[in-house]
Amino acid sequence: MNLRFLLFILIISFYSKTPLYGQFDKIENLKEDDSKKMRFGYYLGLNAVGAKVNYLPTNNGTPFRISVKPKPSFDVGLLADYRINEFLNIRFHPGVAFVEREIKFPFSEKDPRFTEALIKRVVKSNYVRLPVGIKLNTRRIRNARPFVMGSVSYNMNITSEETNSEDNSSGTFRMKRDVYAWEFAIGTDVYLPYFKFTTSVHGFFALSNEIIPDVDLNSVYTRYISSMKSRGIFLRFTFE
Repeated sequence: MNLRFLLFILIISFYSKTPLYGQFDKIENLKEDDSKKMRFGYYLGLNAVGAKVNYLPTNNGTPFRISVKPKPSFDVGLLADYRINEFLNIRFHPGVAFVEREIKFPFSEKDPRFTEALIKRVVKSNYVRLPVGIKLNTRRIRNARPFVMGSVSYNMNITSEETNSEDNSSGTFRMKRDVYAWEFAIGTDVYLPYFKFTTSVHGFFALSNEIIPDVDLNSVYTRYISSMKSRGIFLRFTFE
């Protein structure tokens, strides 16, 4: 994960809350709001998604490793929240995540078999996301309520190139369309006079292998890759 980008989004998260702390000393806002059974909203967010890659042993004993670096991207979505009780909610938060990753293969540009474009690529993935989560709330502290949330999600990579007959030999990095994942989030609901604003940080952990091997089983690009699973962090701003 890009540590500088992670530090950047955490700083944004901190400063986005700072102006709201003054609300804590005032009258409680939206007192009856938490009694509603159903709530709706939308969210905007930033993300950095990389991947966990597992490898097979090579014939010569030299490890084969590719570099997968996340690039800052964004996501948007909607929210439907069902209140079970004061401390428990079920939350459906579908959206679209635009993800970019820089993938570099461990080959030398001096090797005549490889061009720079084959060694280093930017792979773009657009995920239609359908997560369902259980949100655990603390007691309300004046105009704030911290929470944690666990979710499971189905994600459809609509730019996966899964059905493309071309592969890495021609510069096409193919990934599977269907991705299943679990997610964990921590955040704070802040009650403003007219709406509820939430800042949260989400971890994304794919459960399914996403890489599609090249047609040639002895491909130098994918022969020693056993699995590739997305790992990411999302910073989300929610309005309800």
